[in-house]
Amino acid sequence: MHTDRPFEELNLWQLIFAENWEPFLDWYRTLNNYDVPDHWEENVQRMLSCGDVREGYNEYLCEDCHRTTKVGFTCKSRLCLRCFKGAVDNFLNKAKEILFEGVTHRQLVLTIPVIIRPLLQYNPELLKVFVNAGAAAIKELVEEWRKSKRVKIGLMCVPQLHGRSGNFNPHLHFIVSDGGVDKNGNWCNVNFFDTRKLRKKWQYHVISALRKAIKGTVDEEKWSPVLGNMFRRYPNGFDCDAMPEKGPVERLVVYLCKYVSSPPISIRRIENYDGSSVTFRYEDHRKGTVRETIPAVEFIFRMIQHLPAKGFRMVRYFGIYARPVRNKIHSMVVDALNLLVETGRKIKRCFGKDNVGKTFGKSEMTCSHCGSTDMRLIRTWSKTGGMIYDAIRDDPVISQNGKTEKAQYGKVPFQLQFAF
Repeated sequence: MHTDRPFEELNLWQLIFAENWEPFLDWYRTLNNYDVPDHWEENVQRMLSCGDVREGYNEYLCEDCHRTTKVGFTCKSRLCLRCFKGAVDNFLNKAKEILFEGVTHRQLVLTIPVIIRPLLQYNPELLKVFVNAGAAAIKELVEEWRKSKRVKIGLMCVPQLHGRSGNFNPHLHFIVSDGGVDKNGNWCNVNFFDTRKLRKKWQYHVISALRKAIKGTVDEEKWSPVLGNMFRRYPNGFDCDAMPEKGPVERLVVYLCKYVSSPPISIRRIENYDGSSVTFRYEDHRKGTVRETIPAVEFIFRMIQHLPAKGFRMVRYFGIYARPVRNKIHSMVVDALNLLVETGRKIKRCFGKDNVGKTFGKSEMTCSHCGSTDMRLIRTWSKTGGMIYDAIRDDPVISQNGKTEKAQYGKVPFQLQFAF
């Protein structure tokens, strides 16, 4: 991809895409007879411009050494290895708003056989069906556990679309509350998940939902017999795993949200790039550490094929964590959990006390010359909007007493730095 940015400013990840994007487009077009999806190209363009001060920047003044530092705007691309930490922060803060404090959680992982994975690739509608089927299987399992009580639990789903080598391997991670609300509004602990039953329920729900979704489409003739044959080929159901979470669920949320906000690999796992091929390593469950050397265009494809379509929600909530339901029962659940504490029954905190308020990716602005953290924002400039904020220019402002005065250095409201 053409970029006017000097290559010495690009990290290794950006360099691979910058030098091989045009060959990749030709390779992909020859292989499939159509162009790459628009959201792929958009994410690559944004990633290559991440941190480029020519696109926009915040300028800071060090109060100790009086030198200035320009920091380029972030791109917020799902392909960017720089911006994913901020995205994890956002997911974590959202989860803190949704997951009930004082409730323990566990992780459930649901997978499907290799033979039917290609059906889900590049199809956001079927991915949504895939996620909903997993939630339906888990909710049905819990409701049948105590039929007379009709317990409703809370679920947070994070789909992972890639395997460790960058291959397409869609599977679902569910964060499930170890408790729920029964038909009388009482809180009930749910600390047992029968994985043998869940395997069969998961198989039934996902196959039935996919067959219904492809009915009347171009995929029906090819895939309907394949899906129908899954019950015979897998009489014990599809793989699933139920793992109790030890410690604050915050760690699990951060771990899972990295799957939906960053590429399948980190820069430290790329061992060599010679301009035409890439050598990288990954951990395989059976083989241990594996090293692969593949053409750069194939490497780009492995990394980019997992990008969800624009607007597709990669984190979804079900049960008592679904927004309409949660808003209705929030006060009731809080009262029920408080009652458990008053009666002497111990409950674990949802989020660790020491971690509340901390962020995953954000850090203090530090002067690159003297190391001071006493940095003041003095300018914000955007390529499209021009000079948005300048703390030292002579622009008239209105003071609190209503009189017109000249803007003085350091007198500009701090929130203006977020004007863009």
